[in-house]
Amino acid sequence: MACADIDMPDYPNSLFAPEVIQNDKYAPFFRSFYPLYQGSYKEDDSYLTDFNNINITEWQGYFQNHVRDQDLRYILYKARLGEIDTLIFSIKKPGYPINNILKSNSVLKVSDTRSALDFLYYMGFAKRCEKYSTYLSAWSDEGLSQDKEDPRKDKLGITTLEDGGIKQITNTKSDFVRQRYAFQVLRLYFMGRDYDKVIQFYTAQKSTIELTANSIKYRSIGYLAGAYCKEKQYSTANYLYSQVYDQYDSLKVTAYFSFKPQEEKDWQQTLAMAKNTREKMVLWHMLGMYDDPFRALKEIYALDPKSDLLDLMLTRSVNIEEEGFLDQAMEEDFMNTADSISFIKTKNIDKEMVNFIKGIADKGNTSKPYEWDLAAGYLEWTLGDNSFIKYLEKAKSECGSISLVLEQVRLIKLLDQIKQGKAGDKKFEESVVPELVWLKGENNSDGFRQSFAHQFVLGALVLKYTSAGDIVKSTCLRGLLNEAATMNNGLLNSIETYINKKDKTAFDSYVLSEFPYSKADMVEVQAVNLMYKHKYKEALTKLDEADTAGNGKLSADPFLIHINDNHDSDASLQNNTAYTKKSFLQKMVDLEAKATSDPAHAADTYFQLANGYYNISYFGNNRVFYDTRAASMNNVDFSFRNEYNTALNKDTMPDYMSSAIAEEYYNKAMGASKDPEFKAKCCFMAAKCEQNTFFCHEPKDYKGDFKAGKYFTMLKSNYSATKYYREIIEECGYFKTYLGL
Repeated sequence: MACADIDMPDYPNSLFAPEVIQNDKYAPFFRSFYPLYQGSYKEDDSYLTDFNNINITEWQGYFQNHVRDQDLRYILYKARLGEIDTLIFSIKKPGYPINNILKSNSVLKVSDTRSALDFLYYMGFAKRCEKYSTYLSAWSDEGLSQDKEDPRKDKLGITTLEDGGIKQITNTKSDFVRQRYAFQVLRLYFMGRDYDKVIQFYTAQKSTIELTANSIKYRSIGYLAGAYCKEKQYSTANYLYSQVYDQYDSLKVTAYFSFKPQEEKDWQQTLAMAKNTREKMVLWHMLGMYDDPFRALKEIYALDPKSDLLDLMLTRSVNIEEEGFLDQAMEEDFMNTADSISFIKTKNIDKEMVNFIKGIADKGNTSKPYEWDLAAGYLEWTLGDNSFIKYLEKAKSECGSISLVLEQVRLIKLLDQIKQGKAGDKKFEESVVPELVWLKGENNSDGFRQSFAHQFVLGALVLKYTSAGDIVKSTCLRGLLNEAATMNNGLLNSIETYINKKDKTAFDSYVLSEFPYSKADMVEVQAVNLMYKHKYKEALTKLDEADTAGNGKLSADPFLIHINDNHDSDASLQNNTAYTKKSFLQKMVDLEAKATSDPAHAADTYFQLANGYYNISYFGNNRVFYDTRAASMNNVDFSFRNEYNTALNKDTMPDYMSSAIAEEYYNKAMGASKDPEFKAKCCFMAAKCEQNTFFCHEPKDYKGDFKAGKYFTMLKSNYSATKYYREIIEECGYFKTYLGL
């Protein structure tokens, strides 16, 4: 995940949507790969912007909404110190010179000038504190910049502001403004690393800081908690963070990240600080997010079965459990060995947790019984217990019109329907189609985990139809063809027949809707396979079965060769004979016929056939010949090795990796000619084919870049007097090295 350009999913593979709790304030803490659940935030969310708006709202309350938002925003976040001073002088000395922008600011029109002046004096103070209180260490080429640029080194400047702020707490009459002065001083102590003073000052000014339950109160508690944390008093710090988390939603995320219990001893000390049941439950709730949601679930339930703090613990418990019993492979390949129900590993399911959730569902004494019944029904189904349906029906009747819950119930019933169904049974196939169509659609509620559910269901169907021997349906349901399927013309032809089937059932139509290929795609990949088997005529006949099959243009002239292969250069040439796959095949059929009917030109004909075969191999300028919508050579990397770095198996090597047929035709062309220059060219091209074969089967411990074979020897012995021989020396480093030049 370290900055790689990948599309990382938000959460592990899961069928249970935590959004069923219907409580947005807990959404950031749903189980996720990320520090926060991405689905809970919009792209333009910003904590800074959030607090800017909160701050403006609170100042509007101070002015009883007599000051315009834009005027407050300007003074709070844009005005310079000199402008603040000008506004102060304008109030104190009517007629003081002031520009039109400031003159129109509605702060000047507030009838209570004392309130306006207190605000402006405070703003002047706050802006002077700003460079200290908002300082962030910056990254440079050498790493995190150190203290030489840190304004907090200015101890005199910080101390002067601290002293001034303390005086203003006494001098200011407004409790609202006094609270903010206290906050600024507290933050200066913290940023100045005077953590003992933070604690002492908060204690002395507690009545002022906690006077109003606004953002300032909870931000101040956050700094107090941070000071305790810096002093390694973790129990107290965690207790304070839990207060912020529970009592001020805008700081929930900050408190969540800051909450860090160290060990059981300090945790018990934190618990002992709780003054009431709610505080104790909040602490367990936060521990559940941090470490063990099931433990927290049991503790909170024992304290208050109707607590809203149970909801998140329930969904986190279920989602974490899913990580153990559901396949968590990142690829869209769900064909793994099943445990007892499709891909669910029932041995990994915590029976104690399931029984606990069932017990609560049976009691029905929580604030949202449907959550517990839904979770119990889902987990019971994973264990293969038929009582799951009872819980689902209860959840359905209890949830009212919550569409996500109804969709979850429908999904679990579909999963069981597939589990119980029999491949090929007409009643099963007919009854399951509407549910499959529903699941495939994209009109589900926000949060519904449609993508994985769809893949999971398809995987279950694939497993079922594979076990029943219906490879055509299982292959179509699998979607993308694997390499073995793309090379199996018998299977591809059966799929083609299935596509052509006239009396399709609704299930047939659904199966084919999951198969992204057309009849033409099936025809083309079969024709390509035949071509690589040296069956030109059969390949051409196959292409005739679909009008559009084989009509894609090749990237370069497939009969053009060079000493050094250069695919991109060939592709960029103006090619007046732009071949399609079909016209190329026709040309190869014609050349094969000409080789026997016109012996006088056999050498050139064999050479063209050899070039054609070479260029549609992995090493030629038209390797795209193999690429179709249904098949690709992308699974072979440029080192010609598999994932274990071993040579390709000669018996299972894909035909497009082989240069054997091209080598055979270069030998035929060489044998049919008496021209030394032409024979030298054929010999060198045969050497390239020989070298390609070596690349594919090179021993792992071979140290050289190439291995000279019989054709390099033949070139040196028989064709050293040719012009082409000299061209080879100039262009081919392998051959030049072989000669020792």
